[in-house]
Amino acid sequence: MKFRLLITLMAVMIGFGSTSHADELFTEKSMGGKFSANAGFVSEYLWRGLSQSGNGSPAAQGGFDFTHDSGFSLGVWGSNINFAGNLEMDVYGGFSKDLGNKITMDVGAIYYHYPGQANAADLDFVEGSIGLGKDFGAFSGSAKISYSPDFTGSAGNATYLELGAGIPLGKIFTLNLHGGRQWMEENTTSGFDDYTDWSAGIGFAGAGFDFAVTYLGTDLPSGQCTNECSRLIASVGRSF
Repeated sequence: MKFRLLITLMAVMIGFGSTSHADELFTEKSMGGKFSANAGFVSEYLWRGLSQSGNGSPAAQGGFDFTHDSGFSLGVWGSNINFAGNLEMDVYGGFSKDLGNKITMDVGAIYYHYPGQANAADLDFVEGSIGLGKDFGAFSGSAKISYSPDFTGSAGNATYLELGAGIPLGKIFTLNLHGGRQWMEENTTSGFDDYTDWSAGIGFAGAGFDFAVTYLGTDLPSGQCTNECSRLIASVGRSF
């Protein structure tokens, strides 16, 4: 039911984005910033290498954002999942600053909320992050570290370090690379060892949409992986 609701919401959002009144609806000059929205579908929703929508199960996703001219931003994002109440809703905020020499710094915080979860599951959590990105010309690179004092699933404090790169392949395609490492205080309680995840994908834009095919994996033992330790997924999205 919630999956169908998300699909309906995505269709409405895409419809708004294609109307002649889109700029009027999503841009508020009086607020000194800009509203935007995004909608998309993935063949399977994975987060840090772990399946959230279930093995081979698709997900409808979308969100709304407001970015102030000062660099501050706020947003909300949602996706269907296959646990808790079958829905994930995230609320986040941050600040972005240009440091010069094509270097940007981003500081943010996000609240992961799972409506309908059993209280004992203790899935909701807050995470703060700081990251740097640089355009090297031939490619772009990024580094980001995130910390939660009370990670999901009663895992205690947790830290996640990730590195990324985007490499243009001609004028149409981009090779996207990612590597991350998750550390948790309470591995026994969470049911997961500290682990590394990675991904490599090809993305391109066309007809107003963003398309990608990505291969993802982790170094978790097979008994801790969500169905499979690596898989290939496809995604399509639109921002407006």
